[in-house]
Amino acid sequence: MGRTSDAKSRLIAAARELIYARGYTAVGVQEICEQAGVNKGSFYHFFPSKQALVLAVIEAHTQQLQRGWREVMSASCSLNTRMHHLFEAAYESQRICANDGGQMLGCPLGNLALELSTHDPCIRLKLSEAFATWTHMIEHALREATTHGDLPPLDVSATAQTIVAYFQGVVLLAKTRNDPTLVKALAQGAVHLVEAAAQAHISPPSKAGIPPTSQTFHIRN
Repeated sequence: MGRTSDAKSRLIAAARELIYARGYTAVGVQEICEQAGVNKGSFYHFFPSKQALVLAVIEAHTQQLQRGWREVMSASCSLNTRMHHLFEAAYESQRICANDGGQMLGCPLGNLALELSTHDPCIRLKLSEAFATWTHMIEHALREATTHGDLPPLDVSATAQTIVAYFQGVVLLAKTRNDPTLVKALAQGAVHLVEAAAQAHISPPSKAGIPPTSQTFHIRN
């Protein structure tokens, strides 16, 4: 058995790995303890239930993914480039998974949302908070782009949520096809979504007797 001092972190790490690969329901407490090298009695010293452990797993995944998204979205390059880098980073992560295990695993939080959000309100809320964190980072990048004149004023909240939803959908589709390259191939779609939101602002639906503008908006490279 490993050191007691790091038993909690080893339990979280083991649960992250096992649940990511096989799902929450398929993995039991005993298996997690065995992989972590921790006695089952010690498990309940740190976590009153398996649910409490998965909440800690979600937090760990959120922090790791948040660091990656923040690094990409705060880079000193165009919004267009940052969007592509976001999808390229996801592609690289999924490519490694597929190469190592023969199967693309998808987004760890998206997987848990699909499996548990209709069954456990506490877990659903925790996952919702994680997605909100990503959305806020996209919102910040969009506001920055409007401030610098790269985008016209637009509904940054709705646009950011659309991008996060698109990202999750792309990763899920790629997982279903077991094809990580799809994540990179569809990156431009996120750019098109932002351009469509900007276009809606500069070319609103026509009113009676007033033709819509023919101006087309593109994000600067």
